[in-house]
Amino acid sequence: MSIKASSIYSFIEHQTGETLSSCAVTIDKIDLLKLLSIASAKEEIYFFTSKPEDKIAFLAFDALLSINEGGADRVKNTSSKIEKWQNNFTSNWNEFHEKSFPLFLGGMKFSSGEYNELWKDYTDSDWFVPKFLFFCKEDQFYFVYNFIAKDNSLSIAESDLRKVSDFLREAELINNGFNSQNKIIKSNLCDLDEKQNWIEKVNEALEKIDNEEFQKIVLSRQVNLELDGKPNFPSIINDLSARYPKCYVFAYKKGDSIFFGASPEKLAKISNGWIEADALAGSTQRGENEMIDKELEKSLLNSSKNLAEQQAVVEFITNSFSSFSSDIQYSKKPIIRKLPNIQHLWTPIKAKLNTDKNIFSILKEIHPTPAICGVPWTNALVSIKKMENHKRGLFAGMVGWFNFENEAEFAVAIRSALSKQNFIFAFAGCGIVKGSDPISEYEEAELKLQPILSLFKNEKIHQS
Repeated sequence: MSIKASSIYSFIEHQTGETLSSCAVTIDKIDLLKLLSIASAKEEIYFFTSKPEDKIAFLAFDALLSINEGGADRVKNTSSKIEKWQNNFTSNWNEFHEKSFPLFLGGMKFSSGEYNELWKDYTDSDWFVPKFLFFCKEDQFYFVYNFIAKDNSLSIAESDLRKVSDFLREAELINNGFNSQNKIIKSNLCDLDEKQNWIEKVNEALEKIDNEEFQKIVLSRQVNLELDGKPNFPSIINDLSARYPKCYVFAYKKGDSIFFGASPEKLAKISNGWIEADALAGSTQRGENEMIDKELEKSLLNSSKNLAEQQAVVEFITNSFSSFSSDIQYSKKPIIRKLPNIQHLWTPIKAKLNTDKNIFSILKEIHPTPAICGVPWTNALVSIKKMENHKRGLFAGMVGWFNFENEAEFAVAIRSALSKQNFIFAFAGCGIVKGSDPISEYEEAELKLQPILSLFKNEKIHQS
């Protein structure tokens, strides 16, 4: 397969000044997992995401420009840097029915200002514009080339497109070997000390709830796995996409780290003047047959504890939306969202945007939600930082994309893990409220770890 280089060169010839420019062309169908195999071996940075049920996927690599901010002002500083490029941006996107493509990709950590060796490859607010983006929607495929217009843009583009052509040729030679699994050779998954520590933390949280420090707190676990080799990410993405087609499947590589997962929770989708979000709280296991599954569903829908958790998330999102939108639409009663390993209370929420607030101003209003932090979130956040023995990094933060056309989509970065060399650090959180049972919450965390653990053989290993 070849890229329509002549169309790109023609676009470049009409660009002047230090302009951030984006040129899209249609291409023949391409296997993104094969291309990911090449990018995994050669690139310092790439971003892959897909939502299989919606038939959307893209792979981006090779950073053209990066915006990395840390500390309490990360959102403000990120927004300020992005605005400078927004006033100096041009594209040919209006030539296509799609009209809108991802431009900035990346994510933000759960909280700011916490340096940690494990998460050193990512900043608190971590975004980049790729040189190359392969984008698939429905059955239409596109290649997007991003560049900063300069006097020598044409010669740079010729070199860049040769690189892409080499990638494509290498990808065509790859067989579909996306079914290999690494083995777990060591794990703290069933470490009794880790379990006892969890019980103590939950009991401490329950005491704080009794003392009215907060009404809810979301505590998380970190499970460490050592594999028999570096994980095969095309295989991992293939497995997650097949098992969790309703989820946001993602992998964000930067330096020596790859943050990946399959999130069921939409933080925000902004499109055509509307914003959408998921309220997702309260969960139970799946039944071993349809009758038991229905009984568990019924129990969840009638659980006062879980319904209270869900309502707190709904109220947070709708109150946040009210500051920048109108016509907020949602059902008063939650429905059930079923995933292969778990089922959740779910309330889809959408609203009409009625201000010209930029995307980062909106993100600051809606993250973190009670589903990943607590109520009130300010008090819960302080306690999370004191009580958890690990740093969350991008876990329970956000991953996604946005552009200058007021289009964006972000997932809450849950059901996720960090890969470094042949080590996997998997995370799962549970909402603790009055009446929570430490053992039940521990078992719920086990359910939430399954999307990651099931990717590897011998996941029941007991070594610590």
